[in-house]
Amino acid sequence: MPRKAKSKVEENAGDTDRVLIKRYGNRRLYNTETSSYLNYQDLVKLIREGHDVQVIDSRTKADVTKSVLMQVILEEEKTESILPVSFLFQIIRARESAIQDFFKNYLSSSLEAYLKTKEEFDRRFRGILEMGATPEVWEKLVPGADLIKDFWGIGKREEGKK
Repeated sequence: MPRKAKSKVEENAGDTDRVLIKRYGNRRLYNTETSSYLNYQDLVKLIREGHDVQVIDSRTKADVTKSVLMQVILEEEKTESILPVSFLFQIIRARESAIQDFFKNYLSSSLEAYLKTKEEFDRRFRGILEMGATPEVWEKLVPGADLIKDFWGIGKREEGKK
């Protein structure tokens, strides 16, 4: 099956894994990959599945990805608050280049590092559970396992059985 020729917008994206979304004047979003309209919840699902998206205004051909993602976050905030109000005040008050650099570099890198660490921890923990770890294995793998045993009184019970 021949591939479609890339549009200028797709070439500028530089990322072949991006899903191109067109936004129409009535704020409707159109997924060019599936040839279907989608709402914000569909867009969130697509992003959570690991897809990057690029949103292009259908009339002006301008990249409006950032504003659409901000709108998605605002919609998510209505049901599940992830941004504390004090943090939002700080963002609004601090409109200087140092803060912009912080958001562009540090915050993004920190979140990425957290997600990678969490994924690695989850992978290792699942592995331990699948092995059916014995107390001896726990002592080798979990630093301070002996302290936890003492705290819960497990070590004392085992000594009493001997």
